[in-house]
Amino acid sequence: MKEDRHVPRAYPSATEDNYFRLKESYDLGLAVAVARSYLHAAIAHPKDTIADGWSISCLPSTGAGRRLFTINVGAVEGAYMSTIIENGVVDGYIMTVYVDRRTLERASGQSLAELKRRFEDDVFFDSATHAAFKGRAVSLSTEVFASNAAFPADLPWQQAAAALADQLLNESKCIYTRYHNQWLSEDVLSLD
Repeated sequence: MKEDRHVPRAYPSATEDNYFRLKESYDLGLAVAVARSYLHAAIAHPKDTIADGWSISCLPSTGAGRRLFTINVGAVEGAYMSTIIENGVVDGYIMTVYVDRRTLERASGQSLAELKRRFEDDVFFDSATHAAFKGRAVSLSTEVFASNAAFPADLPWQQAAAALADQLLNESKCIYTRYHNQWLSEDVLSLD
Protein backbone atom coordinates (compact mmCIF):
# COMPACT_ATOMS: atom_id res chain seq x y z
CA MET A 1 0.00 0.00 0.00
CA LYS A 2 1.38 3.38 -1.02
CA GLU A 3 1.61 6.15 1.58
CA ASP A 4 -0.51 9.23 0.88
CA ARG A 5 1.89 12.17 0.95
CA HIS A 6 -0.96 14.69 1.13
CA VAL A 7 -2.13 13.56 4.56
CA PRO A 8 -0.49 15.79 7.17
CA ARG A 9 1.60 14.03 9.79
CA ALA A 10 -0.09 13.77 13.19
CA TYR A 11 2.40 15.01 15.78
CA PRO A 12 1.88 13.39 19.20
CA SER A 13 1.50 16.78 20.92
CA ALA A 14 -1.50 17.51 18.66
CA THR A 15 -3.33 14.24 19.32
CA GLU A 16 -6.27 13.33 21.48
CA ASP A 17 -4.10 10.52 22.90
CA ASN A 18 -1.67 13.02 24.40
CA TYR A 19 -4.59 15.00 25.80
CA PHE A 20 -5.90 11.85 27.51
CA ARG A 21 -2.38 11.04 28.79
CA LEU A 22 -2.20 14.51 30.33
CA LYS A 23 -5.63 14.02 31.88
CA GLU A 24 -4.81 10.58 33.29
CA SER A 25 -1.21 11.08 34.42
CA TYR A 26 -1.05 14.68 35.59
CA ASP A 27 -3.26 17.44 36.95
CA LEU A 28 -5.22 18.55 33.88
CA GLY A 29 -7.16 21.18 35.82
CA LEU A 30 -3.96 22.78 37.05
CA ALA A 31 -2.40 22.74 33.57
CA VAL A 32 -5.54 24.37 32.13
CA ALA A 33 -5.59 27.04 34.84
CA VAL A 34 -1.91 27.87 34.35
CA ALA A 35 -2.25 28.03 30.54
CA ARG A 36 -5.35 30.19 30.94
CA SER A 37 -3.49 32.57 33.28
CA TYR A 38 -0.84 33.15 30.63
CA LEU A 39 -3.34 33.60 27.79
CA HIS A 40 -5.43 36.04 29.81
CA ALA A 41 -2.34 38.06 30.65
CA ALA A 42 -0.55 37.97 27.31
CA ILE A 43 -2.98 37.49 24.41
CA ALA A 44 -5.61 40.21 23.96
CA HIS A 45 -8.09 38.10 21.97
CA PRO A 46 -7.04 34.45 22.29
CA LYS A 47 -10.09 33.01 20.50
CA ASP A 48 -9.53 35.29 17.51
CA THR A 49 -5.83 34.50 17.16
CA ILE A 50 -5.74 30.76 17.93
CA ALA A 51 -3.60 28.72 15.55
CA ASP A 52 -2.83 31.76 13.37
CA GLY A 53 -1.14 33.75 16.15
CA TRP A 54 -0.61 31.23 18.93
CA SER A 55 -0.93 27.49 19.57
CA ILE A 56 -0.73 25.09 22.49
CA SER A 57 0.93 21.69 22.40
CA CYS A 58 0.10 18.88 24.82
CA LEU A 59 2.92 16.83 26.37
CA PRO A 60 5.43 17.99 23.75
CA SER A 61 8.71 16.13 23.49
CA THR A 62 10.53 19.44 24.15
CA GLY A 63 12.41 19.54 27.43
CA ALA A 64 13.10 15.80 27.70
CA GLY A 65 9.39 15.07 27.85
CA ARG A 66 8.85 16.93 31.12
CA ARG A 67 6.51 19.59 29.73
CA LEU A 68 2.76 19.42 30.15
CA PHE A 69 2.19 22.09 27.53
CA THR A 70 3.92 24.78 25.53
CA ILE A 71 2.16 27.89 24.29
CA ASN A 72 3.85 29.16 21.17
CA VAL A 73 3.38 32.76 20.08
CA GLY A 74 4.42 33.62 16.55
CA ALA A 75 7.82 32.06 15.93
CA VAL A 76 8.75 31.16 19.53
CA GLU A 77 7.40 29.83 22.79
CA GLY A 78 5.61 32.25 25.07
CA ALA A 79 5.06 30.00 28.09
CA TYR A 80 5.26 26.43 29.23
CA MET A 81 4.58 24.27 32.26
CA SER A 82 6.87 21.43 33.25
CA THR A 83 7.20 18.85 35.99
CA ILE A 84 9.60 18.70 38.91
CA ILE A 85 10.77 15.09 39.24
CA GLU A 86 12.15 13.76 42.53
CA ASN A 87 13.21 10.12 42.72
CA GLY A 88 11.35 9.34 39.49
CA VAL A 89 8.04 10.79 40.75
CA VAL A 90 6.31 14.09 39.91
CA ASP A 91 6.91 16.28 42.94
CA GLY A 92 5.60 19.59 41.62
CA TYR A 93 5.27 21.88 38.64
CA ILE A 94 7.06 24.93 37.24
CA MET A 95 5.69 27.62 34.92
CA THR A 96 7.99 29.59 32.65
CA VAL A 97 6.87 32.71 30.80
CA TYR A 98 8.77 34.93 28.39
CA VAL A 99 8.43 38.66 28.95
CA ASP A 100 9.64 41.92 27.47
CA ARG A 101 12.56 43.07 29.61
CA ARG A 102 12.05 46.82 29.16
CA THR A 103 8.35 46.59 30.03
CA LEU A 104 9.15 44.54 33.13
CA GLU A 105 11.74 47.09 34.27
CA ARG A 106 9.51 50.07 33.50
CA ALA A 107 6.40 48.59 35.16
CA SER A 108 8.33 47.56 38.29
CA GLY A 109 10.50 50.66 38.47
CA GLN A 110 13.54 48.42 38.95
CA SER A 111 16.38 47.09 36.83
CA LEU A 112 16.54 43.42 35.97
CA ALA A 113 19.47 43.01 38.39
CA GLU A 114 17.40 44.56 41.19
CA LEU A 115 14.43 42.33 40.35
CA LYS A 116 16.64 39.24 40.42
CA ARG A 117 17.90 40.16 43.90
CA ARG A 118 14.45 41.09 45.17
CA PHE A 119 12.70 37.92 43.96
CA GLU A 120 15.61 35.46 44.14
CA ASP A 121 13.72 33.08 46.45
CA ASP A 122 10.59 32.93 44.28
CA VAL A 123 11.53 33.49 40.63
CA PHE A 124 14.34 32.30 38.39
CA PHE A 125 15.27 34.90 35.74
CA ASP A 126 17.12 33.86 32.59
CA SER A 127 18.05 35.42 29.25
CA ALA A 128 15.92 34.32 26.30
CA THR A 129 18.44 33.31 23.66
CA HIS A 130 16.26 32.40 20.66
CA ALA A 131 17.08 34.74 17.75
CA ALA A 132 13.39 35.68 17.30
CA PHE A 133 13.45 37.35 20.73
CA LYS A 134 16.03 39.82 19.38
CA GLY A 135 17.62 40.29 22.81
CA ARG A 136 14.52 41.91 24.28
CA ALA A 137 13.14 39.01 26.32
CA VAL A 138 13.82 37.25 29.59
CA SER A 139 12.21 34.13 30.96
CA LEU A 140 10.67 33.99 34.41
CA SER A 141 10.17 30.62 36.09
CA THR A 142 8.34 29.84 39.31
CA GLU A 143 6.70 26.94 41.05
CA VAL A 144 3.00 26.34 40.55
CA PHE A 145 0.75 26.01 43.57
CA ALA A 146 -3.00 25.37 43.77
CA SER A 147 -4.51 26.82 40.61
CA ASN A 148 -1.94 29.30 39.42
CA ALA A 149 1.69 30.15 39.07
CA ALA A 150 3.13 31.58 42.23
CA PHE A 151 4.67 34.70 40.76
CA PRO A 152 4.83 37.35 43.48
CA ALA A 153 1.87 39.73 43.30
CA ASP A 154 4.15 42.76 42.99
CA LEU A 155 6.06 41.38 39.98
CA PRO A 156 4.29 42.83 36.90
CA TRP A 157 4.89 39.76 34.69
CA GLN A 158 1.48 40.05 33.02
CA GLN A 159 2.18 43.48 31.49
CA ALA A 160 5.60 42.36 30.33
CA ALA A 161 4.25 39.08 28.87
CA ALA A 162 1.54 41.01 27.00
CA ALA A 163 4.07 43.47 25.59
CA LEU A 164 6.27 40.68 24.26
CA ALA A 165 3.33 38.66 22.91
CA ASP A 166 2.01 41.73 21.05
CA GLN A 167 5.40 42.21 19.42
CA LEU A 168 5.67 38.53 18.47
CA LEU A 169 2.13 38.41 17.05
CA ASN A 170 2.89 41.45 14.89
CA GLU A 171 6.12 39.95 13.58
CA SER A 172 5.09 36.43 12.60
CA LYS A 173 2.25 34.01 12.25
CA CYS A 174 2.43 31.00 14.55
CA ILE A 175 4.79 28.49 12.99
CA TYR A 176 3.83 25.67 15.37
CA THR A 177 0.24 25.00 14.34
CA ARG A 178 1.05 21.42 13.37
CA TYR A 179 1.70 20.75 17.09
CA HIS A 180 -1.51 22.46 18.25
CA ASN A 181 -3.78 20.37 20.48
CA GLN A 182 -7.41 21.29 19.87
CA TRP A 183 -8.70 19.36 22.92
CA LEU A 184 -6.41 21.15 25.36
CA SER A 185 -7.09 24.53 23.73
CA GLU A 186 -10.85 23.96 24.03
CA ASP A 187 -10.43 23.35 27.78
CA VAL A 188 -8.23 26.43 28.19
CA LEU A 189 -10.65 28.67 26.28
CA SER A 190 -13.85 27.19 27.69
CA LEU A 191 -14.49 29.97 30.19
CA ASP A 192 -13.89 32.81 27.72
